[in-house]
Amino acid sequence: MKAEHAIQEIIDSVDQAHRNRTENLYLNTIKNEFITFPGRIVIPRISVKQLEYETALPAVRDLGEFIPEYFQNHRLQSIRRPEAETHSLQFVQKLEGKLCDFIHMFKVDLRFGGDSYNIVEKGNTEFYPSYITNRIYYKSRLIPCPRELDIAKGDFASVRLMDMQYVESDQYFHTFAVFDDISTRKITKDILDRLNIDVFNISLELYPFIVYEYFTACFNVINPTQAEIASARELFEPVFIVIYSSYKDITTLAPLSDIEKKHSEAIEIVNGAPVLRKKFLERIKKYFKRFSLVRDDDLAVKGWWRIDIS
Repeated sequence: MKAEHAIQEIIDSVDQAHRNRTENLYLNTIKNEFITFPGRIVIPRISVKQLEYETALPAVRDLGEFIPEYFQNHRLQSIRRPEAETHSLQFVQKLEGKLCDFIHMFKVDLRFGGDSYNIVEKGNTEFYPSYITNRIYYKSRLIPCPRELDIAKGDFASVRLMDMQYVESDQYFHTFAVFDDISTRKITKDILDRLNIDVFNISLELYPFIVYEYFTACFNVINPTQAEIASARELFEPVFIVIYSSYKDITTLAPLSDIEKKHSEAIEIVNGAPVLRKKFLERIKKYFKRFSLVRDDDLAVKGWWRIDIS
């Protein structure tokens, strides 16, 4: 049996009644999310070239004991997106929206992060070290996608805001790959500036809840349980429609009549463009009010922030 199939069997066997056994959520110095759990798992030596699924299999089995809710209803993406992310495990779930669908992607990175782990076996030029840890680094993205997408076949595509991106350098414009970090930060800021809504409880400089990836606007689902993913999708779809309309002709996504009909509680049409209603903005604000970033002296020394959810 291929290792990918064995990993999928672990995910499929997760009991829907099982709950996460976790402690705290954090952002590290470079603002990557990680979660701690009350136990230890061993991460084997990983090839510097890429994470082989066979190597990852025991770690997935162990993680299933601590974060089963994050794995529920997901499929292993056997071809990584982007393929350059050679050390991640990517799990996807498709969710149906009213006018467009969404992929939830839960990405786990098993590389040694250089923190104060217990080293089991030292690394070298070919392998990262094996280590014991009580934390896992992850990304959780809600990505707008076409209706016809079939993740069971390994399909992956987004509802794009743009087909290419540019970064100004030395007075010339150069096309960069979609995953270039500098350009994605700039476009993330542009998206948030265009959206221009005062609903976020956390500084967007520290942690933007809406980010540019996969040629589109994606939503960060901090605590990706099934309930949180569903709630985020319901809130994000009207927001994405407004974002999309600021970049493209909105009728290429859906007719205005359909938008007004299917999102009547969230959107109104003003001068031929979708606008978020005040009551819906209050609802979004209530959603984000639950999240806060905390930093005491100990966390400051480490360069971390704790993410609290009320």
